Amino acid sequence: MSPAHIAGFTAFLLYVILLFMDSRTAPLPLLAFLLACAVAPFLPRIGFFLPIVGRGKPGEKGVALTFDDGPDPEVTPLLLDLLDLHSISATFFVTGERAARHPSIIRDILSRGHTIGNHSYHHFPFLMLKGIRTLRREIESTQSVLAGFGIVPLAFRPPAGITNPLLRRVLLEQGMYCVNYSCRAVDIGNRRIGRLSETVLKAVSPGDIVALHDIAPRHAATEHLMSEFDALLRGLKEKGLEVVPLDRLIGRMVMRRGGSPGEAHPAALFYDGLAADYDREQFFSPVWIVRKTEYALFETRLPSLFSPSDRVIEIGAGTGIFTLAIARRCREVTAVDISTSMLELLKGKAAAEGLGNIRTIAGNAETMNLEGPYTVACAFSSLEYLADLHSFFRRLADHIEPGGTLYFITARRSLFRLFAQIGNAMRQGLWLKAHSRREIEAILSDSGFEEIRIGSHLFKSWVSGGILLEAVARRRTNPVTRAVP
Repeated sequence: MSPAHIAGFTAFLLYVILLFMDSRTAPLPLLAFLLACAVAPFLPRIGFFLPIVGRGKPGEKGVALTFDDGPDPEVTPLLLDLLDLHSISATFFVTGERAARHPSIIRDILSRGHTIGNHSYHHFPFLMLKGIRTLRREIESTQSVLAGFGIVPLAFRPPAGITNPLLRRVLLEQGMYCVNYSCRAVDIGNRRIGRLSETVLKAVSPGDIVALHDIAPRHAATEHLMSEFDALLRGLKEKGLEVVPLDRLIGRMVMRRGGSPGEAHPAALFYDGLAADYDREQFFSPVWIVRKTEYALFETRLPSLFSPSDRVIEIGAGTGIFTLAIARRCREVTAVDISTSMLELLKGKAAAEGLGNIRTIAGNAETMNLEGPYTVACAFSSLEYLADLHSFFRRLADHIEPGGTLYFITARRSLFRLFAQIGNAMRQGLWLKAHSRREIEAILSDSGFEEIRIGSHLFKSWVSGGILLEAVARRRTNPVTRAVP
């Protein structure tokens, strides 16, 4: 839940409590909440209404340079030459209107290795005061313009860094996230550039996202702006601060090449962004409670489930938490995941261990060609993302050898799981599906599996029968021919 949700709920709870204690002070928590709602949008690093990337990842020692409001035919080409001179990559948050007017500059930005983000179409300073239709149109129009250059920005920077409660919904629809800044020149859109470099160099620190502008200055010559930029780049080097690409600093893709706006699966966008920190989250956060149980169940099954001659497919392999152990025991593993970035990390781990029997396929398992037959199919906390588990299992069964094994661990429907589903929906913008034991059994049976064994685990009590389901089943040796619907 966002801080706004938590603050609103807390304010209402305090209001109810105070009604019974001192009715005169009861409205104060609600007034404080309204004040927070009014002030928070103007604080660029405060993710009150939605998650905001305002600094680099913890431990990052570099800084990233970002330029807003362009492209500008007078400034941007000179800036690109200056960045080349210093061997620096930057991110340009462009407006759709200017990108459409200056296509050659956009192509030049991309050809020189820089990244591009969305900064709305018209750059209305108070865009966030307008309705959701205008907000959606401003973002979507810019995405459409930039798609013509073969890119789809994933990062959006609101004009003046101002946010509102509606922005989260629009960004989720487009598979985007919000990036603001932690250090700026206070140049008021290059209206005040006299001490630009000095202002930034005094304030900048490791991990900062620096906000600048690549538009013509209002009250000075362009050459003066270029000299300030040059002084800034030299000053950063003198301070020992490396200028790194924004995607490296924050650990998330700023844009992707190819495809169309809104086309990428939200799960792919989410996990591409999380990939760099995924293992740390899985092993050094409360998530480990679930992952530890899941891995313990997997280790118990490992000796009997896999053999040296097996050909295995793992659905939702991620960074290879389970894949590597499987690969050590079988002939070949096909690791499928919707996130390209996660699979790149898996391949790096496999290479480090000298494992050459892992084949990775990036894509949606529900629609891709599975290329069986496989001896074993498995999945670990990934089936919750599938839109139609029944249809998927029926198709998967055709790619498992008769007598082959299906083994998976997935979310069990329960009261405890409901809270996790709500939290995940707030974080990823996706509702992960949970299933009952009876439902899983019926799906497997109808899909051509037998010898079905299902157990429930973790947080079992009289209130809840657990939040994990572990299932093992065999592909029927004489599959029943299903009628074509």
